[in-house]
Amino acid sequence: MAPSKPKGGHASLQGKKPVNTSKVKRSVTNNPGRIRNKLKRSEMYGKYLLEKKAQKRQSRIQREKEAEALGEEAPKRAAPRTLDNTRESEATAVRPDDEEILADEAEDEFAPYFSDEIRPKILVTTRPCPSAQLFHFISDLMRFIPQLYYYPRKSY
Repeated sequence: MAPSKPKGGHASLQGKKPVNTSKVKRSVTNNPGRIRNKLKRSEMYGKYLLEKKAQKRQSRIQREKEAEALGEEAPKRAAPRTLDNTRESEATAVRPDDEEILADEAEDEFAPYFSDEIRPKILVTTRPCPSAQLFHFISDLMRFIPQLYYYPRKSY
């Protein structure tokens, strides 16, 4: 009688788990950070990125096909998530149309400057030993900014 073949395949594989016998490609979703070999880790991460890119492309193509099939009834694109639209509103947050805030801003001592009713006066001075280029710079500033006054630094 001929020796029968073991049930699980070759005798050396007895008691071992089969490695991907389903012939289905497994996704590379494992954390490559646990791989100690730098070359293998970078290779696995590159495969992960390529697979992720392919999945995104497939989902985009599928969404475009669905939108084309639905025509006018296609759902609109989802708005991107930003800090502003994901922020939870607080009860203590100040609203821009609050009467108390508007009254405080109207009574502010600097309100005429911000509403451009009064032009601010600007004073410019130099360091103790200014260079010649600094004087050219100050003259340019005086031409561009109204009500800018220059006072040279002196030893008093």
